[in-house]
Amino acid sequence: MTGGPLAHHAHDDVLELVLDRTSRRNALSRDLLRELRHAFTNLPEGIRAVVLTSTGPVFSAGADFADLTGTSADLAYDLDLDNACTAIRDCPVPVIAAVDGPCVGAGVELTTSCDARFAGPNTWFRVPAVELGLLYNPTSIRRLHATLPRSTVTRLLVFAERFDAADAVRSGLATHRTDGDPRERALALARTLAQAPQEALAATRALLRRLDDGHFDEAEWQSTRTRLLDSSARHDAVAAASARHGVTRP
Repeated sequence: MTGGPLAHHAHDDVLELVLDRTSRRNALSRDLLRELRHAFTNLPEGIRAVVLTSTGPVFSAGADFADLTGTSADLAYDLDLDNACTAIRDCPVPVIAAVDGPCVGAGVELTTSCDARFAGPNTWFRVPAVELGLLYNPTSIRRLHATLPRSTVTRLLVFAERFDAADAVRSGLATHRTDGDPRERALALARTLAQAPQEALAATRALLRRLDDGHFDEAEWQSTRTRLLDSSARHDAVAAASARHGVTRP
């Protein structure tokens, strides 16, 4: 589906969501952020992984200045961005970003909410909030602090440094670097993840998110682990692995 600021393309059980505002360098308007939130909270049935990509030479120029006032009224924009990022983080299936070209400001927060981030050769990341006289949203800083090394957050938010693709991988802003098309690499990983046992994948992602937020109930997660150990998906996966290794099971 195309025609709006966010295009949808289904590849069997993988959904590709495309930032499609090339004329605005894929700036994240409030309308686009709301569409992202809706897309991630209303996935079509049968989707088992999502890839977030963009059109044009810029992944995202960050917040759309047409939606900003330079006053405390911009707290409304922060809420829309937070809702979109929360929807990505709470998505029931893996989310992979394919970043090609500059990724600035709010775009950085959007991508770091994804499980994986492929950076192409022309990719760079930067958050120039302090240069705009802004204390970046404390909720967002807490989330970045939970996701990235402390030194990376300082370089990103205090020094407003620009991270090229290689530096982004070293510092955690990107998880993978590719000299080719990051979209193809992201789609390939998504197709692989789509074949994994979904309950185990979802539980592992959910536990990591809870740890990011500083919440951990060991009894709850040990109970989940025990349930999955006795699941039919676990039984079938072990049986298949045993057959590959030539092990005969009773």
